This record gives sequence, C-alpha cells and structure tokens, in this order.
Amino acid sequence: MDEVDVLLIGLKGRDPNGRQRAARELGRLGKKAASAVPALVEALDDTDGEVRHFAGAALRGVGAPAGKAVPGLVKALHGGDPGGRLRAARALRAIGPAAEKAVGALTTALADDAAAVRHQAALALAAVGKPAAKAVPELSGLLKDQDEDVRWAAAFALGRLGKAGRKAVPALTQATKDAHPDVRAAARDALEKVR
Repeated sequence: MDEVDVLLIGLKGRDPNGRQRAARELGRLGKKAASAVPALVEALDDTDGEVRHFAGAALRGVGAPAGKAVPGLVKALHGGDPGGRLRAARALRAIGPAAEKAVGALTTALADDAAAVRHQAALALAAVGKPAAKAVPELSGLLKDQDEDVRWAAAFALGRLGKAGRKAVPALTQATKDAHPDVRAAARDALEKVR
C-alpha cells in the first residue's frame, strides 16, 4: 500500500478533518496522485467545503492526467440529473486547462435550465482558458442572464480569455451598467483584459 492508497482511505473516511488532510496531501503529491482522480472528482461533492476546495486544488495539481476523467464528466454534463450536471461542471472547472476537450459540452451547458450549472460551466470555461474562446458568443449572451451569479461568472470568464474575448466588448460595456455591483466590477475588469 503506497501513500496514495493510504490517503484515499482518509479521503473516504467519516471525519471531515481527516478528509481535508487527505485531499490536501493528495494535492501536495501533484502528478503522483493521478490514480486518485476518480476519488477526487467524487470529493468535489463532499458535504465539507474545505474538502471540496482541497479536492479541486488536487485535481488542478494532478494536471494533464486529470484529463482522463473528462470524457465521463462530459457525459454527466449531458445527463438528466441537474445535480450530476452541476458536479460535472465543478469537476471540469477543477481540472482546468486539461479539460480543453470539454469546451463544446461546457458551452452547451451555458444554456442549462439550472442557474447553478450555467454558473459553474462559465467558471469551468474560465479555468480552461484561451481554448474556450469558441464560447465568447454564448458567454456574451449570459451577461443578460436573470441570475446575477451567472452574469458575474460570464464576465469573469470573458476576462480570463484576454484578447480572445475581444468580440465581447459591446456586451461587456453594457454589463458595466448592470444592477448588481459585482457584475459591473467583473465587466469593467474583463474589459481591461480583452482590449
């Protein structure tokens, strides 16, 4: 039994402090924790926020090997269960640039019925970075979403795309007049980055 195996036992334990430590230590191992990717994806749905945070950080630390989970997550993103779609979007966000092959599915998820899924899909596209530039029209459209968190996430994602988000300037300019101050601030910040 190696260190990853021991930490996987801790990650599935009852004690939230033990799960937090295990997730944090798996993150410290980086690519050596590649075999823990399925368990880390599951941990993104833990009842404890710190466990979810450290599991996401560990997935980012694993990097490209975490990309092996992308096909299954894309399938879940198209599933009928809103909770499953939300978990999939969160996991893809945590995987970050290694989730590049999910850009199409994440772009489709920007039109999900559930605001939480739209929000996480936008943040996942932001985490993927420049390869998500194909989603600029859809992200621009989300700047008019009814949900303020979704509007904020869209503005944030467009800012993360940098110059690749240049076509969003008119929509971002309009969003600087949003009723919600956080959306206005994110739109102003995005405008600085895309110009």
